[in-house]
Amino acid sequence: MSLHNRRQNIKAEIIDTERLLEMVRSHPLMADSLQEKIEMLNDELSKIPDIIHEPVMQFLFSGNAVYGSDGIKSTFVSKITQPVQGLVQTQLAINKYGKVGKRGRTKKKVKNDLYLTGLPKGSFGIELTRIDYDEHDLYDLVDTSEAMKDVINLIKNTALEEDLFSEIIEKTPKRNLSNLKKFLQEVVNENSILKMDSGEVHVELSNEQVNKAYRRISTVIENEDEIIIEGVLRGMLLDSNKFEILDTEGKPISGYINNELDEETLIEYDRLYLNQNCKIHLRVYYINYASKQEKIEYELLEIERV
Repeated sequence: MSLHNRRQNIKAEIIDTERLLEMVRSHPLMADSLQEKIEMLNDELSKIPDIIHEPVMQFLFSGNAVYGSDGIKSTFVSKITQPVQGLVQTQLAINKYGKVGKRGRTKKKVKNDLYLTGLPKGSFGIELTRIDYDEHDLYDLVDTSEAMKDVINLIKNTALEEDLFSEIIEKTPKRNLSNLKKFLQEVVNENSILKMDSGEVHVELSNEQVNKAYRRISTVIENEDEIIIEGVLRGMLLDSNKFEILDTEGKPISGYINNELDEETLIEYDRLYLNQNCKIHLRVYYINYASKQEKIEYELLEIERV
């Protein structure tokens, strides 16, 4: 159960007990018992932490995605889990590598898959959990928890913070904008509301707000594509997460390195392909900014021999 729901359940139980107490004040034994229960509940409520780090997130849906509180469409679940996992994985990489005193990229690729661990009701939804951790990274659990909260806040801000939307576009990795669009599209297609929980973060969006968020993100991410080109690797900067290549016509192409590429892989790319002809796999994003100018941005996915 999420931190928010635990608080709400205890508060509701306190209110119900207080009402019952008012009805039985003339019965000393019952009144004393209920008063003791209220004190116990208040004590339990006070012990719930303000912030908690658990690598768990819950989503609740409505509309055509669910059948009341009895079930949720398996096809819908399969469509939303992939973009949600992509959102969390990219945000996790940002949280790991972007903090003060950067810890750098992972030496080797670490699994950070999310597992379906529950089907919460009210109406009906899914619970996603990261089960496997990097035992050598003391921050791994905290980073994962914070990444999940950041993803929920990204969805919320896309729906509610119109004034900040341009800033959101500039700061958010384009891969996450693309995954956000895919996730919201599926929720909109099912005419659903959206409730989200992770740790102390709780967000509720109406059907109209979800639609607004999808329309906003759709005006930004027009399209994306994956291409393979031949060219020369000119260099990579691990600290800034950037790369530069020259295509066969000598045109420079620069962009960002995919966050799932670990440090060992990038060092090997540098050793094998620096200033050499190679095949370069890129993801291309076509972005519309507030100025209405289209911009093309590139993400490095893989390098291999010609």
